[in-house]
Amino acid sequence: MDHEERRLRTESTPTGPFQEQFNSMFWMSSPYNWPVVGWPTDLNSYTRPQALDYFGTYYAPNNLVGVIVGDFDPEYIKPTIEAYFGRLKRGPAAPKVVTLETTQKAEMRLNAECDCQPQVEVRYHTVPFSHADSYPLQILSEILNGRTGRLYKQLVEGAKIASSASAGSDERKYAGAFSFNAETKGDATPAQLEDAWYEIVKDLQTNPVSDHELQKVKNRVLANSYRRLESNFFLMIQLALDEAQGHWQYINEQPAKLAAVTADDIMRVSKKYFTPTNRSVASYTRKAGSAPEDPELMALSPRFRQMAKQTVAQIESQNDLTVLQQMMSQIQSQASQAPPEFKPAIDYIMKKLNERISTLQAGGSSN
Repeated sequence: MDHEERRLRTESTPTGPFQEQFNSMFWMSSPYNWPVVGWPTDLNSYTRPQALDYFGTYYAPNNLVGVIVGDFDPEYIKPTIEAYFGRLKRGPAAPKVVTLETTQKAEMRLNAECDCQPQVEVRYHTVPFSHADSYPLQILSEILNGRTGRLYKQLVEGAKIASSASAGSDERKYAGAFSFNAETKGDATPAQLEDAWYEIVKDLQTNPVSDHELQKVKNRVLANSYRRLESNFFLMIQLALDEAQGHWQYINEQPAKLAAVTADDIMRVSKKYFTPTNRSVASYTRKAGSAPEDPELMALSPRFRQMAKQTVAQIESQNDLTVLQQMMSQIQSQASQAPPEFKPAIDYIMKKLNERISTLQAGGSSN
């Protein structure tokens, strides 16, 4: 099963093996450099007793977070929880993380060729969960993202060298990272995307963000913070993640701290973290002889593109009409429940599914 997970998530994707190598390179000393599913040799070497020991340590009740949300009576729910979960025995204490991420001394770079759209990622070491600098970094990512963000306006609309561009702040329990990602458009190269990013960084480090731009972003961030409280499901997820990473009170503290971010804070963190010696760069170019990507696929959001590509690959390798028709029925039944932003990917998959079914029917073979 673990080998299948590696194949699906990493080995069968164009950039997956390189991204795994890049992560291992970026996280030099902390446990984050270890793939969650493990390296191939791990999967072939661990024993059943080792697996059970690991499960008993890290999946024990004393190492888990449970969350209940909704309209309930605490006096009723507490005895119910005790009745079902109180009988579970505590496991051994999970060992403390001793080796944390070391300070990077020089730029690191990965250059790879793959059957993919040329692209680049620039990643910087930053701060862990709820650190004071995490809030200006989060606001900074919002300044860069979206149709009105600087990346889209300058790289996609302006210079027209990117088909997509985004940035994100990733605060984990023990460390953090900030990354810029972009895919080329037309004849543009990853080097052009990288240079354009450094120009944006230079501007952030030398010119304060305007009051209008900063307030616009804050309004959107605070509105999204409120909307996430409307759903019990998302409320549950937020509370569980916050408690697992540090403290559940973060859900109440974060909006006010984001609202307090100033233009000077943005300049300060840009200067502090976006330095040449603190960055790692992954540059991907198309392997010679590989076919260009489907323009319809490239038009999809990067968030859904890889999923759509993998699904279509499965469709095109399938020769059984019955299986394809069952897949069609299943996708149609689920399409109405999918979020609106997922619809273009569904439409693309359905088109390829119809084409494959037509091809097999024309050939008169269903195997």
